[in-house]
Amino acid sequence: MTVKLDAKDRKILAELDMGARQPLSVIAKKVGLSREVVNYRIRQLERNKIILGYYAVLDTSKLGLIYCRMLFKYRKMPAEKQDELFAFCAKHRNISWIIRGEGKWDIVLVVLARSLSEIEATYDGLNNLFGQYFQNPHVSIAYRLHEFRHKYLYSKPDHSELVVGRGGKPAELDGTDYAIIELLSKDATASLVDVAERTKLTPKVVSYRIKQLLDEKVFLGFRAMINNKILGYDHYKVFLTLQDFDEKNRSRVMEFLKYHPNVIYVTKPMGPYTLEFEAMVRNTNELHELMQQFKQQLGDVLVDYDTYFNYEVRSISYLPALGSEKQREMEGGY
Repeated sequence: MTVKLDAKDRKILAELDMGARQPLSVIAKKVGLSREVVNYRIRQLERNKIILGYYAVLDTSKLGLIYCRMLFKYRKMPAEKQDELFAFCAKHRNISWIIRGEGKWDIVLVVLARSLSEIEATYDGLNNLFGQYFQNPHVSIAYRLHEFRHKYLYSKPDHSELVVGRGGKPAELDGTDYAIIELLSKDATASLVDVAERTKLTPKVVSYRIKQLLDEKVFLGFRAMINNKILGYDHYKVFLTLQDFDEKNRSRVMEFLKYHPNVIYVTKPMGPYTLEFEAMVRNTNELHELMQQFKQQLGDVLVDYDTYFNYEVRSISYLPALGSEKQREMEGGY
């Protein structure tokens, strides 16, 4: 069932898209409603599963984490084993995102790890339990991710972006920082009072710490997880193989993707693909039109591409279990 938003709900969602920690009073002023009405509408959007949660976008490179993806095609995998795999991944300390879909692979896992040995252990653990049901495995490291707004929500184009993996020196964080990061990774809208109670700090100290984490680009933003499917949009990932990908052509490709109304993510990977992007489209015809536009403007650099349909995307958080673990280490818990 597709849900149609009225103009006010669309404006509220647009504000929450990349500004989930904005005070209700600020959102109310922007959308021209009272604070109480905005609060009611947000609760309705949550109850109707249009908003599935809220998460903090972290620059994982600032935390010393490697951003890895593991993709698998099923081989005669019974439905109960697929459910078992999904449950296993949802509880795994290193698995941050789980994407189920159709195409060259059936499941895509985002793994955040502190070392290659942790990535190896995660991969081996999956294979030990489910390897007999896997084929065509693909593992790659993401150097950089560009997150764009869900442009279909906006009456005026907004091409701002959040960039994960800009590099630079990792942030120097203590156990308190990690505790705050972990809490906001799971619920980006948690109040200062709630975070203060759970971290045994004062709201003033929590506010100061969050500001520091924003200034240091550990927190890049706070987003609503929007159920695009219920709003009539399909989520596709496109894997591009490009040639002559020098700085000039890289700029051409990135400009096309950044300003295209359907594109929401771009990833620079290490692996057989040159670039990857994700798009929200109303149907396969719209995806076809997007790729036709790409060929018309950038056909001289395009060698080939693969597509993957995401029918279920679940975010555990941008920081699975590292936060509490790191805090225990620093407090002498190990």
